Amino acid sequence: MTNHDKKLIVILPPEFELYKAIEKNLKYLGFSKAIVLAPKFRHTFKTLMVNFVLKHILGRKEYKKRIAAAYYSKRVGQVLRRFHSKYFDYAIVMRSDMLEPATIDELLRVAVKTTGYQWDGLERFPRVFEVIPCFDRFFVFDPNDAPKYKSRYPNLLSCTNFYFDFPMPNVEVNPTEVMYAGAYLENRVGSLLKMVDELQKYNLTLNIHLVLGWRSVAFEHPIITFSKKGVGFLTYLKASQKAGILLDIKACEHNGLSFRVFEAIRYSKKLITDNKSVKRYDFYRPENIFVVEDGCFDGLGAFLAGPYMPLSEEIKQKYSFTNWLRYALDLPPYQATNSKT
Repeated sequence: MTNHDKKLIVILPPEFELYKAIEKNLKYLGFSKAIVLAPKFRHTFKTLMVNFVLKHILGRKEYKKRIAAAYYSKRVGQVLRRFHSKYFDYAIVMRSDMLEPATIDELLRVAVKTTGYQWDGLERFPRVFEVIPCFDRFFVFDPNDAPKYKSRYPNLLSCTNFYFDFPMPNVEVNPTEVMYAGAYLENRVGSLLKMVDELQKYNLTLNIHLVLGWRSVAFEHPIITFSKKGVGFLTYLKASQKAGILLDIKACEHNGLSFRVFEAIRYSKKLITDNKSVKRYDFYRPENIFVVEDGCFDGLGAFLAGPYMPLSEEIKQKYSFTNWLRYALDLPPYQATNSKT
């Protein structure tokens, strides 16, 4: 995929340093003129003092989040204003609900074709409904959202997340290691604890890590480790590559598939998940993916003991970043990554 002459800008939040992986993959694909914009808020002395007072004295923890969101949109707008009209051939915005109307206007001014991608349920951040009509193509990863809202938004399309397909070094895989790394969320931790309790019954090495952020350690656990700050996405990819089995916990707010699902596809790993939506996709094989439904683990032992069933190269390529990008930008040939039902 050689695109030396195409100008592309990708705009996304800086969390988890996902932007570094996107930037690396774009360079691998030949987008030498691509810009990946992910402004990260940093406190000034004034905002640091205000945040300390509000958070630690008045118990108000929303201040940093609010000013960080305002900074993000403002900074994106500032960068876009540097470019002349229709400078970019393509623009992709992930989480466009985070951009203010003035910033959206700047985006429309500098880009010929615009694509939005919401890697969350539409109803979780309702402001997204205001910006969907601004884009030429707008993708949602919850398989229920596109059918539900397509009549209101004709530019709405369904797609999944993806795996990054830039080269990665070969590593030694521990077939008995089960890995999960993610943010600590109250509505997920119960499901995670049930899975950990069940997996401890087998001869497995459990590598389970939760990132707390501003929270205090909620509980102690002999298996689960905690940290205040997570590692970058590229570092996480290297660690997940070494595990034989990946663990995935569904978010309560949507039915979309996390990046872990697609990392399992790329590296031909088994996956254990409680997101039953995974059964709606053409890559689903019960030999490769164990779905915990209604807390039932029947058949887990047989699943762990059984062999992995290789996927066809066509299916694997379908969920790569390369195909996702072609689909997002409408650059045939590509395969649409919507669910079967």
